[in-house]
Amino acid sequence: MGQGYFEDALQQFTKDFAYGGAIRHLVDRGYTTDQIVKEFHYPISRESIDRMVREYTKERSKSRDAKMGANENT
Repeated sequence: MGQGYFEDALQQFTKDFAYGGAIRHLVDRGYTTDQIVKEFHYPISRESIDRMVREYTKERSKSRDAKMGANENT
């Protein structure tokens, strides 16, 4: 792991800190990556927004599946 790895990780962290909450909120409201890019003009790349959307959607799906599994066991 070199300096480039650290810089990439730091950039992802700062983008998520600055914009992640807002993007997750928009995803919860039904917005897609394309809608977020088109309507909100965040100063980060489309790829960064898409990564946040995909990761959050995946995380939310896992959480929902875990809750459903817990409800079946009760």
